[in-house]
Amino acid sequence: GASGGFGTLFSQVLAKAGIEVRGISRKGTPKPEATFTDYLSADPCNPNEEVIARVKEANVIISCVPPGPCIRALEALGPHMSQGALFTDVLSVKTAICEEYMKAKDKLPHVELLSTHPMFAPAAGWEAQNTAIIEIRGGPRSTAFSALIESWGSKCIQMESGVVHDRVTAAVQNATHSALLAFGLCLNKMGYDAEMAAQISTPPHRAMIGVIQRMANINEPDTYWDIQTENPNSEETWSNLEAAVAEVHTAVKARDREAFCKIISGFKPMLASSNETCKSPY
Repeated sequence: GASGGFGTLFSQVLAKAGIEVRGISRKGTPKPEATFTDYLSADPCNPNEEVIARVKEANVIISCVPPGPCIRALEALGPHMSQGALFTDVLSVKTAICEEYMKAKDKLPHVELLSTHPMFAPAAGWEAQNTAIIEIRGGPRSTAFSALIESWGSKCIQMESGVVHDRVTAAVQNATHSALLAFGLCLNKMGYDAEMAAQISTPPHRAMIGVIQRMANINEPDTYWDIQTENPNSEETWSNLEAAVAEVHTAVKARDREAFCKIISGFKPMLASSNETCKSPY
């Protein structure tokens, strides 16, 4: 996945740190802004001799491809990796890939396995961002790789397992993205006049508009699609969102002020422990 967003981002920060970065991707050319030492157009899931030669020399292999190809790449490349080399990924959903890593531990006793999840789009960069990490088989390279990420300004958060990660990200990503998608679609159906609304917009409205603008113009739609379809808690999250909208709507239709205010006041105890870390942007 060297030709994608995170492949490009890794090429930039690693090269800046003086590390040799060799890209491999089925796509013929990297992005213009990429800074690979060299680049090979090949299939890592079906490696030829050139790919295998590079894998044998690599200290770290960073997979920036979807779940299926990531697993196939590990199976194909793992036997050729050197003693103590690290295999890592940047997948947004972790249950399945971590299960595959656990299966691979016995087959690849010489390989360190670390699953990472940068909690941002590549265009945002590492500074002041969070990165979830799940250590399957740790070691010196895994530790050094995590330290590198933190040196770029990101905070590494160790997660217990892929299952725990996906339960937390169901709230952090699935519920958040779902609400934003529904908000944007609602405006579209209302015949939203962005120019007029901007003239009398409120801080919360500007914040939400800013996010859906980013979703539409900068980030890849497939990222949101993968999160919505692959997280095992996605269906439960959607059910809760639908129930929440229905509950608010019921209170409004019934003109039940008490029920409506109770919904809002219920946020306070839920968010009490995050008052210091999740401050309002306005």
